[in-house]
Amino acid sequence: MHVIWGLGGMLGLLLIAAALSTNRRAIRLRTVLPALAIQVGFGALVLFVPWGRTALRWASDGFQSVIDSATEGISFLFGPLLPDEGVVFALQVLPVVVFFASLTGVLFHLGWLQVVVRVLGGGLQRVLGTGKAESTNAAANIFLGQTEAPLVIRPYVAGLTRSGLFAVMVGGLATVAGSVLVGYSLLGADLDYLIAASFMAAPGALLMAKILVPEEPDNVASGTEFDEAEVESYSPRTQAIVTFALTGFANLSSLGILLGGLGSMAPSRRKDIASLGMRAILAATLANLMSATIAGIMLG
Repeated sequence: MHVIWGLGGMLGLLLIAAALSTNRRAIRLRTVLPALAIQVGFGALVLFVPWGRTALRWASDGFQSVIDSATEGISFLFGPLLPDEGVVFALQVLPVVVFFASLTGVLFHLGWLQVVVRVLGGGLQRVLGTGKAESTNAAANIFLGQTEAPLVIRPYVAGLTRSGLFAVMVGGLATVAGSVLVGYSLLGADLDYLIAASFMAAPGALLMAKILVPEEPDNVASGTEFDEAEVESYSPRTQAIVTFALTGFANLSSLGILLGGLGSMAPSRRKDIASLGMRAILAATLANLMSATIAGIMLG
């Protein structure tokens, strides 16, 4: 029954995206079907296949070791100010976020992060047939935030097609930066699911972006009360689904950040960025819900 509900949810999300598309005839199955296959395939790999779960646990342990190192530094710095129980956001979460953001910045400065991004982006480009810039940005969004990731393709932002620009916006709203991902884990979210959701959101963002605003042929580069819904009362499967659905930045405040960041990189495209804003939030939300639906099927 879980599988039937999940497949129905996936179909419903795709139909919503298609119904709101700017040009349904221009939707390319060459891009949409492989993107969906990658998103479903990765979800099955890390949530259902034993060796895939082992690989995810290995990645999660790597992240956790970085968090533990940061936590040791925080304990040394703040000492008795830290509580024995509970979490103080300003003392225990924010410093780790700053530490991880700084670590990411160092890796970016050294050029190591760009190598990984180019490999992943090149793979997405070849499999999906999407543009190199938008594919690279989607890969960068796995690790970087909505304003940092476009810096990898900054020289090309102003020349992106309308569909390509939309894909960049959706990628930023459908994913979270690695530093924020670590912050979520410190607040109690399962790190395994956060990492899986981050990787699944990249093809999911391209999937929804290319349905809602597909490339045109003439385009050129240019029920329960909220306070009663305790997390502990949810089943592990429900907690996993909610984690996948909420691991993104599809909200109005993030849209403002995105408008400022992309607008400063390509001032000539500010009008396009503003006009695509609400549609980008919708596409990013659908991408996150698609990941949650796939997780529900695999964990059923």
